[in-house]
Amino acid sequence: MITKKHIRQYLDKLSPGIPAKPGQVSDHVWEQLHEYIVKHYKRLDKGARAYADEIFDQLDAGVKKRIDSLPEGREKQVLSRKLSMVRGERPPLPVLYLDTPVIENVIRQGLGQVASHPKAGNPAALHKQILALVSDSKLICPEDTFHREALQMGDAQAREGLNIMRRLSEGLSFQHSQTIEDFQIFRALRGFINGNGSITYRNFWKDAFQKQTVSAMMKKRSSISFEGPLALAETAGVGTNRQGGPASPSTRLRIGYDETVLNHDHQLQKRSARHLRDLVRLGLKYQTIRGKVQEQHLDGFWAGQKTDLAVALWNHYGGKPEGLKGLASFYESEHFMDVPAIKIKRDLWHAFSVNQAEGFRRVTAPPGINLIPSILPYADMMILDSEMSHVVRDRLRLNTKFDTQIYRMDEDDRIMAALKEMALWD
Repeated sequence: MITKKHIRQYLDKLSPGIPAKPGQVSDHVWEQLHEYIVKHYKRLDKGARAYADEIFDQLDAGVKKRIDSLPEGREKQVLSRKLSMVRGERPPLPVLYLDTPVIENVIRQGLGQVASHPKAGNPAALHKQILALVSDSKLICPEDTFHREALQMGDAQAREGLNIMRRLSEGLSFQHSQTIEDFQIFRALRGFINGNGSITYRNFWKDAFQKQTVSAMMKKRSSISFEGPLALAETAGVGTNRQGGPASPSTRLRIGYDETVLNHDHQLQKRSARHLRDLVRLGLKYQTIRGKVQEQHLDGFWAGQKTDLAVALWNHYGGKPEGLKGLASFYESEHFMDVPAIKIKRDLWHAFSVNQAEGFRRVTAPPGINLIPSILPYADMMILDSEMSHVVRDRLRLNTKFDTQIYRMDEDDRIMAALKEMALWD
């Protein structure tokens, strides 16, 4: 293990006799120290990690102050996004979600077939650009279980389509949409019991991805460097590099990531998995029970719906009153109503019904209405079909609420410009 003493010894080798305070060492010394801490962070003992976190907090505050001083514009937006990645409020790589018709067109393009949708945009150019950004570790385009399972059940051509999708995702994947929803409900449940305010679900971005996907993203981007005027060290005169030339000022920050907390959350996920069941399924099972036996204890019925898991969590975290009666108060609360997967799904189904009543064709297939609400809060960019983008972006304005860029699949110029800009978030 690396101790606080080891860090100080390393700093003394870099710059003998100078205390580790910003403004008193040259830029290149700070940069080497930060790279050393980032590289060996998992090997730091408790004291050394606290010391390192103090340094990162100083850097974080310095960068935030400088960003705040910038005028509104593209530079400030990009740097703010980078800092949110450093703080662990966003994934370390920008996340792109492709709607079912977009995925289908990309796969057809890869198979040499004609696009199946009249407003398909340019799937060849889109495929090429996404693949280039993914290969350069500038972007992640995760698979979702619905598309993967659908292709796995198909014929040989469908399995080749899976390979095309796999090249875009590099095998990285979202959690199942139900699992993401379960995580959100669990966090809302705990927040409701503890009397906390509203939850910023994007801060828990790791909930949305498979564990190996999170690890891969962290490995690809363990730190982010802020170049140029955002350098923290403010020494008089110009620093020098190892070759004696002018130092290139930069501030390198590690991305906030606590593996212990992540593992704990995965254990909680297993305990709380699928604790909220569809009301139709609930009713059907209840009818089955009533038909088979004359007397059925109510507790056994609820256990049959796995509601006992939610009740156990409620009781474990001190929810009052205990049991199903207390849990019902959570489901009636704003905490539950504000769960993104619930709220977005409700709004989408409402829009779906309105469009049907007005004589328009369907907004999207039911799988899309289930997938998009779970994934949207964690995505940086989504490319949707025309009907869904109209509802999500133009009618519900969810792009503004969750700070997610949403484009119609035929908005080629805007999509390409946004993808190229993502490369600058590095």
